[in-house]
Amino acid sequence: PGAPGCAPTGLARGREIPRDNPFGFHPGERWTPELGWEFMRAHCRVPDEFLRFELNRYLGWPGQAPSYKVGERIWLQAREEAKARKGPAFSLKEFHRDALNLGSLGLDPLKAALARL
Repeated sequence: PGAPGCAPTGLARGREIPRDNPFGFHPGERWTPELGWEFMRAHCRVPDEFLRFELNRYLGWPGQAPSYKVGERIWLQAREEAKARKGPAFSLKEFHRDALNLGSLGLDPLKAALARL
């Protein structure tokens, strides 16, 4: 039934890589905003306003999508490690509360801080 819309899933985030890669995957030429637009229109079934917003966001904030994915992996790994360490005493609610209370951190400090929860 056709290509899925660009929902925030692993598949959709994979579509973000060409926008974040200045060298692109288009044969023989560098990616431009126009090529990004063509790619998104061909592969994402969402309204054009959303596509314009996303394209502008990724052009103005390069590296955001891969950084998000790395952060997600760090978060999930730390959560599983805390669950294994604490066993039945582990509380998902407490883990999330404590992790969110850490505030805004870079990826390395986040990984270290989450390991202490």
